[in-house]
Amino acid sequence: MRQQKGEKVRLAPTPALSLPVLCVLVVVLTPCVRAVHVSEGKEEEVETYNRYYDYVELSRRLKSLAQKYQHIADLRSIGKSVEDRELWVMRITREPRADVPGKPKFKYVGNMHGDETVSRQVLVYLIEHLLARYGEDQRVTELVNNTDIYIMPSMNPDGFERSVEGECKGDDRGRVNAKNVDLNRSFPDQFKKIDANTEDAPERTAVMQWIAENKFVLSGNLHGGTVVASYPFDDSPSHKQAGLYSQSPDDALFRYLARVYAENNPVMRTGEPNCAMDSGEKFKDGITNGAEWYDVAGNMVSTHRPSHPSCQNTHKTPES
Repeated sequence: MRQQKGEKVRLAPTPALSLPVLCVLVVVLTPCVRAVHVSEGKEEEVETYNRYYDYVELSRRLKSLAQKYQHIADLRSIGKSVEDRELWVMRITREPRADVPGKPKFKYVGNMHGDETVSRQVLVYLIEHLLARYGEDQRVTELVNNTDIYIMPSMNPDGFERSVEGECKGDDRGRVNAKNVDLNRSFPDQFKKIDANTEDAPERTAVMQWIAENKFVLSGNLHGGTVVASYPFDDSPSHKQAGLYSQSPDDALFRYLARVYAENNPVMRTGEPNCAMDSGEKFKDGITNGAEWYDVAGNMVSTHRPSHPSCQNTHKTPES
């Protein structure tokens, strides 16, 4: 499903990290990450790559994978949605229940907007790929051995359940959470005061806590709507709607990371997504500064600065 004009992908620097390209405030909080009893998982079903998993199917599949690959996988819930659905995170690394000093932490987050569904399914496929190919594919094995990988397929499971396949205009209200909050406009922002309480956006609060508890050095946030790698800053003090380049102190690094990502995606690198809703849209080299594209205050990138610095880029993929 296509969403209204877009969001972005974020990254963080570490030479050890080269994940497969896909085709996308200081707060004191009480820890709430909960382990999952992997014995609940049933036998893993054969992947068909032809449908979206609803919440029940997603939970069952993640539990099954965690059970099958316990030596490199650890499934946890970092909190719950408004409608009491778990916010699953699969941790993939050698010694997945231990913190190994010096091992860089990486995270992918998908489905922040509930009706931007490609990212959710693609991240499930990435989990399956990393787990199944470990020990057989040298590149995958090196990544898993040397990187602490965290993957959240769905930050907005309530919105996903309300979404209607084929509805591309957001009329089903699947974009927002069950309290009508756009989660990617609800985070504390360096340039604008954002009002969103915990009761209305527990998903946002859970992710903020998760970020605070982990020193992620590289992050990717996958959205839907076009094909581009967008890098910080996503807004500016003036909040000009579009056309204003908002440069971060690490601008050169962010541009480099976005460029590497885009160059490895055959569609993104052309800079011509050719999406139906905006067929004339173009991005030089397949990348863009977030604020120059369009100004977005209160997105997840804001939480990484200044108290929890991390290189975060946003990748967008087309929705079908």
